Amino acid sequence: MIKLIASDMDGTLLTTDKRLPKGFAGVVRALYEKGVSFCIASGRQYASLRRDLEALVPELIFIAENGALIMERDQQLFIDPLEACDLPDIVRAAEGLDQVYPVICRSDAALVDKSASEAFVDELRMYYEQTFVVDDLAGMSADFHDVCKVAFYDAGDAATHELPVLQQRLGDRHAVILSGANWVDVMKPGVNKGRAMQMLQTLKSLSPDECMAFGDYLNDLELLESVTESYAMENALDELRRIAKHIAPPNDEDGVMRVVKQRFAL
Repeated sequence: MIKLIASDMDGTLLTTDKRLPKGFAGVVRALYEKGVSFCIASGRQYASLRRDLEALVPELIFIAENGALIMERDQQLFIDPLEACDLPDIVRAAEGLDQVYPVICRSDAALVDKSASEAFVDELRMYYEQTFVVDDLAGMSADFHDVCKVAFYDAGDAATHELPVLQQRLGDRHAVILSGANWVDVMKPGVNKGRAMQMLQTLKSLSPDECMAFGDYLNDLELLESVTESYAMENALDELRRIAKHIAPPNDEDGVMRVVKQRFAL
């Protein structure tokens, strides 16, 4: 019996225009009454997720920052931060790359250098509600603690532009993960949504057979591998579709909710 459902947000639960599925709140509450927890598993900051889903905070679990943080009812269940001493070198790894901006993602805020464009900072606040612009990100970063990841935004194609460079410069010491068309995340080795799901399974005394997960991108790979009932969205990358047990309808057709309603007769 499934007792925990985890879903990525962008490209999975949300439509392309960032809309939640119709009736999502009612489904989450109906599942909660059946003893089934719904977990948002996202690369986004917890404060941003909480802002967008405030009415459902009592019923939801959050895996935030691509697995570095787990929150439930505003209580921190788990955090696996980067070492502060490594942060200056990580931030400087993007030097020489045009229109690539590093973002230090703490458990409570995101920090970006003043050299970033105003347009980028405005877009960043859509994902990170608590965003602060600082004078010297690399110089200040050694003093930062509880840093879940450093996210690098690329105004071009992240997979072909920043990813190979960051992998070459940082890949021997850190996890370098393509997390979107314009984003690469640098995290502590071994930190990912799947590891967070395994931690959550331990905390909740659940087995992989009691868990279901949905995803669309490479940062969802380990999440799908950590559960028995894995669903790649029809719009997912081919690599994810190959390893998933099931294929869900696309995100723009409310695929997650269609599967959940059918599986739980809602």
